[in-house]
Amino acid sequence: MPSISVSPIQRIVSSTGNVVTGANRAAAVTSLLSGSPANAVNVGNAPLIWPQISKFDNDNNTAFNSQPNPQFLWTQPVPLPGETKGFAARSSNIPLSVGVFGEFVIAMAVFADNAVTAHIQAVDDLGITILPVPTGLDVDLNAGSLNPNSGISPDNHFPYNWQNVRFYTIPVSFGLLNAALNLSFVFSFEVANYVNNGATNTAGLAFVADIYQSVLTLP
Repeated sequence: MPSISVSPIQRIVSSTGNVVTGANRAAAVTSLLSGSPANAVNVGNAPLIWPQISKFDNDNNTAFNSQPNPQFLWTQPVPLPGETKGFAARSSNIPLSVGVFGEFVIAMAVFADNAVTAHIQAVDDLGITILPVPTGLDVDLNAGSLNPNSGISPDNHFPYNWQNVRFYTIPVSFGLLNAALNLSFVFSFEVANYVNNGATNTAGLAFVADIYQSVLTLP
């Protein structure tokens, strides 16, 4: 009988080595797909109170546990109150042959100060969006309002929006392929740094995304 196994493909963590920034999410994606080098800045846990996305101390996922924890990123060392910025990262190419089922599962966790819209899309090796778009992709995932004045109201009391770490898991199916395909996944984000009504204003983005592929084996 046919059997199905799950293979780990890649873990992507936010890093100065893989994230391209832009004036907004669309600009960051365009720069990424046009070959611009990574240019995000590691701002660290700037206020020292951000929740951190961290591995378990005894992480036994041997496919991914060598990856470091995500870095907190922004476009420059000192953020400006009220600014919105875009960020994008791309997975490695995943070759698929004719006659195979393109089945994946993506799991993602995201932190942002103050609010973020996240987006996952699939592109071919030329950076062109793959059509038809599988269910779960090309969807804006919202975590708080991107209106920078939300820091004045309503996000002006505990628990603040930045205290949440958002998570998302989605199966992605390209169906039975009738043509060979090299695909990759693009993870992009638009992050708003609220206008604050206090002395401290920090901004940052951190994320991790795991990609798994379901493999159908025929007897």
